[in-house]
Amino acid sequence: NERQKSLTALPLVHLGIALKLMGDQPRAEKAVEEAFAKTVQRPRWLGDYGSKLRDTALMVALVEKNGMGKPEYAARVFELARSLKTEQREAEQNQSRWGGSGRIYLSTQEQVAIGRLGKVLINDGDALVSGTLAVGAETSSFAPDRIWSRSFSATDLRAGVRLMPQGTPPLYLSTDIAGVPRTPPEVDDSKVAIQRTFYTLDGKPWVAAPLKEGDALIVGLKLEARETMPDAILVDLLPGGLEIENFNLTDSKQWADVVVNGITLSDRSNAAEVQHEEFRDDRYVAALKLNQGQEAHVFYLVRAVSPGTYLVPPPLVEDMYRPEIRGIGRSSVKSIKVVQP
Repeated sequence: NERQKSLTALPLVHLGIALKLMGDQPRAEKAVEEAFAKTVQRPRWLGDYGSKLRDTALMVALVEKNGMGKPEYAARVFELARSLKTEQREAEQNQSRWGGSGRIYLSTQEQVAIGRLGKVLINDGDALVSGTLAVGAETSSFAPDRIWSRSFSATDLRAGVRLMPQGTPPLYLSTDIAGVPRTPPEVDDSKVAIQRTFYTLDGKPWVAAPLKEGDALIVGLKLEARETMPDAILVDLLPGGLEIENFNLTDSKQWADVVVNGITLSDRSNAAEVQHEEFRDDRYVAALKLNQGQEAHVFYLVRAVSPGTYLVPPPLVEDMYRPEIRGIGRSSVKSIKVVQP
């Protein structure tokens, strides 16, 4: 009776599946029909971690998995594909006109939803693909299957890779490329600005000089969003040779008189609305809320542990559920050198 209050269609699909599992088939079908017929005007931010793309992919995946699919429901997949293609073209146009990234970004929720949809559609299909793979001078065959995948090393790619698939068309090929860029990404503060500065333990800006093993520094990150980001995630990759130390495990009295950028470190929790933070082996990660036009400051400790000269990667921040709202920051230093005592 309260279903009309739903702002999106996905909850109606959940309701329909629940009714089917309870044995109420007529009302189950009605709920699903209403879901796919519903005109949704999703707000810019709703707080359900979703999007039109996420919801549509999950709706089709769920009805197919639970035996409630119809051709008109499955047709939403093609609408989804056309929508993504249109967004990609617009992103490419924006790149040429205004210097954008030239690509679209999918949130974790969207990626998972598309993955679930793909798995359901593959399992429901009967089309098989087989073929021959040539890597350099070596050739091998693969047996018929619904889906086939293979990872290639840099050596394989240099030798040359050729795939000769066999099967009933249409056949679809997807490639993912992972690697370390030769040059750092350019600074992008058009939607959210982020800057990293290193400080000495007395709160003064650190003047780049060789660090001895055991030396510690304070890392300060300043963020300012052009629009409110309730679900921002900050990722600050560590340069080699440094490791993170948890501020929370140190004596708070130690920082009572240390002021960094006007903020007393013992009161640093008031400098940003941090919801969660992690001190990982290779990065600092924080989930936080950023308010439009309001600066946020985050701090953590690092200590030099391994001699060598290391490049300093840029800090990154993005909205977890609107990943097109993102920023690539700048650092006060480009490289760090660690020497033995």
